[in-house]
Amino acid sequence: MATLSQANSARTEHADDLAKVGVHAIGVEKGENFGREGWVVVVYVEPGKSHDLPTTLTTNHEGKPVDVPVVIENSEPFEAQ
Repeated sequence: MATLSQANSARTEHADDLAKVGVHAIGVEKGENFGREGWVVVVYVEPGKSHDLPTTLTTNHEGKPVDVPVVIENSEPFEAQ
């Protein structure tokens, strides 16, 4: 179960790598919204496209690795008007 701080660290540490595989937005939310405990990293991908995404992101907390769950949501990329 990841804390808010751990989930934010994982999001920050892995944002560039996630963007390279098609993630267009990344957030951190309470896991209960997705049937999980603690906090999760939510990644948004374009619907209908295939993506090779991890199920967890690893970050270090007090010298120990912590796996933060990843939730994948389909969403159209934002386009400036």
